[in-house]
Amino acid sequence: METQEKIQMYKHRLRIFLILYFFADEYSDPSNPTYKKLFTSEVRIQKIDFWLRNPDYFSFELLKVAKEQPTKQLEIKNIVKTIFKNKEPIIRREEMEKFRFGAYQDLDDVIAFLDSLGLIKFESKRATNSTVRSKKYFISELAIEKIEKNISSLTFLQWYVDRCKLIKKYFGDKSGTQLKDLQYQSEEYSTTSFNENIKNISDTVSKEFTNLYNETL
Repeated sequence: METQEKIQMYKHRLRIFLILYFFADEYSDPSNPTYKKLFTSEVRIQKIDFWLRNPDYFSFELLKVAKEQPTKQLEIKNIVKTIFKNKEPIIRREEMEKFRFGAYQDLDDVIAFLDSLGLIKFESKRATNSTVRSKKYFISELAIEKIEKNISSLTFLQWYVDRCKLIKKYFGDKSGTQLKDLQYQSEEYSTTSFNENIKNISDTVSKEFTNLYNETL
């Protein structure tokens, strides 16, 4: 495997692991005592991952919130300005392809890897027609201990940690389907063809920012 491929693989594992940790709900079951958090829905993982990999689209969603909630306009203005000042839509961009239900990248290898380390336990239930009905990701006590012990010392994680917290602050109550519907409201996203990379929308975000705040981004 080429060096760049290895880097992308490690980054993908890291993002998914942090998504599961930060967005999972507390979980307690005497019959399953080693697991302390539970995340449901692969769709939700994919949609959160898309925003981590495409800060321009995350900025676009924040501006929509700012339009609807004037009390949050100043805070969101500063967030979006920082994202673009730091050139995140270029530096942090990790392309994703359009699939049947929007942005998608196969998670099987990542989930199998995290499972093999004892960090998560994965379960899926199938309907009678053999289509996947639900997917559950149980986060182990070991995973929580590793993150909480090391997160402050691993400075390269900080951007991902901060971005997960920010996404959770504004959109943490949304289901996978709700996040998908939000993302499809972008014309560039919705019109991307099947199996094509979803286009960058930095120019669109800049125009929306100027319309809302009457200054350039």
